[in-house]
Amino acid sequence: MKFIKPQMSIIKKSKIHLYTNPIVGIVYWSRLKGVFNYLKKKRCGLTLEIGCKYGFFLPSLCQISDKVIGSDIGSTFDSCEKITLKEIQKRYANLELKKADARRLSNYIDESSCDVIVAISVLEHIDDHNGAIKEIRQCLKPDGIFVCVLPSENWLYKLARILVGCRGYCHKHYDLERLQANLRKNFREVKKWNCPFGIPLFFTGIYERK
Repeated sequence: MKFIKPQMSIIKKSKIHLYTNPIVGIVYWSRLKGVFNYLKKKRCGLTLEIGCKYGFFLPSLCQISDKVIGSDIGSTFDSCEKITLKEIQKRYANLELKKADARRLSNYIDESSCDVIVAISVLEHIDDHNGAIKEIRQCLKPDGIFVCVLPSENWLYKLARILVGCRGYCHKHYDLERLQANLRKNFREVKKWNCPFGIPLFFTGIYERK
């Protein structure tokens, strides 16, 4: 099984130039490939991606899961569903799309139902990440896996953003070390790495429900 990169026609529909920037692309796709290479070692029953946005990772998840739910919040979901998500869904019979708020995830997803939950660059946008983490834990099966990718927000990360034209942006109320400690409090940390290629721009953590 190989990582499935969406067709360029779908990527361009997002109208976000960073996704087609060759330098940013190396970083962006390497994050997804790293998670995929870890998950493909096991066959997943139900995989949920929260904050799926345009759904670029959903085709790969559909390849290694019996069922995949791609979700996002409010107007983001509505917009992305029209732009790319519906088109991706047509290609994968095991893909379901659902509007859901990670802070109240158990209102949308059955408790203890997910084998895997994936959140790529999601938790840093949520002020109440403690509430979101507890909801994620509640929706995982016992021994279920939570995959979390987070920006490092170190000087190298901030410099890289400036170099690709993302000036002045900062995640409010976000502290990587505090969030990592919260994750370890609620889950057992199984594995972690930096990406891309070990460079500490993004942190990837694999956590198991205790």
